Amino acid sequence: MSNPSTDRGLQAATKKPLHKAVKTALFALGASTLAIPAFAQTSAGGYSLALEEIVVTAQKREEDFMSVPGSVNAFTTQDMINTGAATIQDIDTFMPGVDIADTVGGTTQFGISIRGISSPNISSGQDASVAVFYDGSYMPRAVTSIPFTDISRTEVLKGPQGTLFGRNATAGVINIVPNKPHEEFEGFVKARVGNQNMLRMEGMVNAPVTDNVFFRGNLFSHQRNGFTETATNGDDFRNEGFIAGRGVLLWDVSEDTSVQLAADFEDRDEMPRAAIGVNPKYSYQGSEDPFRSKDQHDVAGAGNAYDSNRNNEEETRKMYGVSLQIDHVINDAWSMFGIVSYREWETTNLQEEDGTAQMRRYLDTNNIEDSDILYSEIRFNFVQDNLDLILGANYSQEDVFQRTDIGLLADSYMQFVSIDLLPEVGIEPDQDTHAWDIFGDQPDQWWLDVSNFAGVAVLPPEFSGEYFTETMDNTGDFVNWGVFIDGTYQLTDTIRIAAGLRYSYDEKDYSWQTYPSTIDWPIAPARVNYNPAETGAPEDQWFGKFESSDDWNKTTGRLVADWEFSDIAMAYASYSTGYKSGGFDGQSFKSVQTGSFAPEEIQSFEVGLKGDFFNETLRTELSVFRHELDDRQVQRDIKEGPDDPTAAPGIVSEDLEVDGIELLLTWTVTDSLRLGALTTYRETEETSDTYFNSAGELAGGETIEDDSGTEYTLKFDWTPEIPTGFLLVHAHYVYNEDTGPNEDTAIYTTGPWYFQDQKLLNARISWTNDDENIEIALWGNNLLDEEYAVNPGGLAADVLGAYHTRIDDQLTYGLDLRYSF
Repeated sequence: MSNPSTDRGLQAATKKPLHKAVKTALFALGASTLAIPAFAQTSAGGYSLALEEIVVTAQKREEDFMSVPGSVNAFTTQDMINTGAATIQDIDTFMPGVDIADTVGGTTQFGISIRGISSPNISSGQDASVAVFYDGSYMPRAVTSIPFTDISRTEVLKGPQGTLFGRNATAGVINIVPNKPHEEFEGFVKARVGNQNMLRMEGMVNAPVTDNVFFRGNLFSHQRNGFTETATNGDDFRNEGFIAGRGVLLWDVSEDTSVQLAADFEDRDEMPRAAIGVNPKYSYQGSEDPFRSKDQHDVAGAGNAYDSNRNNEEETRKMYGVSLQIDHVINDAWSMFGIVSYREWETTNLQEEDGTAQMRRYLDTNNIEDSDILYSEIRFNFVQDNLDLILGANYSQEDVFQRTDIGLLADSYMQFVSIDLLPEVGIEPDQDTHAWDIFGDQPDQWWLDVSNFAGVAVLPPEFSGEYFTETMDNTGDFVNWGVFIDGTYQLTDTIRIAAGLRYSYDEKDYSWQTYPSTIDWPIAPARVNYNPAETGAPEDQWFGKFESSDDWNKTTGRLVADWEFSDIAMAYASYSTGYKSGGFDGQSFKSVQTGSFAPEEIQSFEVGLKGDFFNETLRTELSVFRHELDDRQVQRDIKEGPDDPTAAPGIVSEDLEVDGIELLLTWTVTDSLRLGALTTYRETEETSDTYFNSAGELAGGETIEDDSGTEYTLKFDWTPEIPTGFLLVHAHYVYNEDTGPNEDTAIYTTGPWYFQDQKLLNARISWTNDDENIEIALWGNNLLDEEYAVNPGGLAADVLGAYHTRIDDQLTYGLDLRYSF
């Protein structure tokens, strides 16, 4: 497991102060606009490259996103087609300051960062800093990776958003908007095939049922092999596979009232993130190359016998959701929207934690969840003359069950015990010194006597191959409700003022519980992670349920002014505050004593410029911002002390200041050529509580200055005239500077794959016929075939040398086919 960080590193070779970055961006903007001639906008046929009006609901009303006084990025249907995006993990390249990655596990445990603010996704006891909404419903942390089934657009709103969305968030909101049913009969079938045995198929049909009842249904199936083959049984590491679907009925009750009933499901069965061992002492074939294309894992999992030639890793999610929406126009001034939704999911994430197939290194983890959420929201809109007012309230109740298993073999357990206890008898061990090699011929009574003396199980060699787990069970009953009001007043023909307030209340009941070991030995084994003694309770209560509860409330708001200084451009300034509730660290029994952690609170300042200049051929979006966070909840791989045998994800609080700039440019050079560029730059100061990092070193406690390095994406779209049909050539190039490790980063090995600047070139060439109902496309991602891997680490990287890494995708390519009717 690896930790998300504020930015990618500390030690850049040079630093560009933020004020210089702002001046550079403004100069580049001015220089580019002066050099652009005026071009008429005419359609190039089937693919239009004119700057389009993208309708968003960022302010809970439909409007062009260029008129929204704030930083809003929209990822459209055509963007999804061009990039092959299947979930929100695939869109961050086109959103400056947005990073979405499987930093913890696979699909069910990835993290989202906006403007350097991220939140962990492993503990069920806390909320996300980025709120994700799907078709008007809030999506909890374990289900934010819902597939893009028939999606109209995805909106990313940056900064606190509590007054307009029914769940507060400090970093921002991702709003996924599916297509709605309508009165026309239409549909499509499409397929994507590619290397790594990729096969993605999707179909949609929209049809009228009666004159005022319409249906829209969609099915989506995706399969792809991973880049690292297994040396034994099972699937490739990080293979992907799911089937998902959605059905919607829309009833236009009258001209003023509509009712929508929707249901969706997902059945996911794939491999978790690949833990590729890179310590040549223990890794497959003694290789330290993470791109060796083959690895051997030996995960058993609860209920299975250990076999070094068998691997049982899996990541699954079974999920369904239903929602009922009502839109009603009360009169010329008032309208109402209401939604009630329910979602239920079950997940597993059984994954390798040592990156080897060696019994004396063996570790696995399994994250199991069985949870549900009921979400409801009601809003009233008032529009008259110069005033646009929104009043609303929301209520949600989430029932959570999370089981986290740490699996060991007696062999690996005794490796931990040997390293810990052998110094007591004058033997200085290394990572390979094992008591069974030294005292293997001793009788059972000797091992029992040593166990009694040590106070923990010291197991004899006949236990070799026996599998057991440490288990942490967490349950939670979370209630959230809030009321909000937000208004926009047209002060003059060109100036608007917007203000909003929200009161939020959160209540959480939470529990921790572990169980006796299944090892048949008179003395219980030592705990490598989940130690109930840390509760401070008497020993006879260690295996009971420990419970705690807390509640928090906060009033937050925003104040925004915008000035439409021409028909094509506007400037804005905003101040907003946000809040994320406190919670509990479900991965540590110490939380029983320390109690809940504090809420995360933010102040945000932002100024921006938006406009379509030079006969609407150059679209510009510029924002400069400052975020000040108190008690930010950060996930780190931590130890309870320097001698703790394993590291595990835990919560560390820190204060954070972020100063940044974002710039997006889209230039329609001609009717057939469009260029785009986006970039961001951030400087941060973070001061965290002290903690022991995965190497057992004391970290935190000091202020660390950091910067994001250079990040940009360049886009190219060209629609040349051809004799038959229409052609679109799309390409984008991504550059992300990696500024290296910071002073709190544990380094176990080095190599050309780690802390490298990322350079990705992706492209797609598509053709559609004259009737625009058939499309054929060739696509390729990472065309430069670059190799990137994360900094190696792991639960037992320090004590057992079992460090491993996770690789990014190499070159992928394939063919898209689509038929519309």
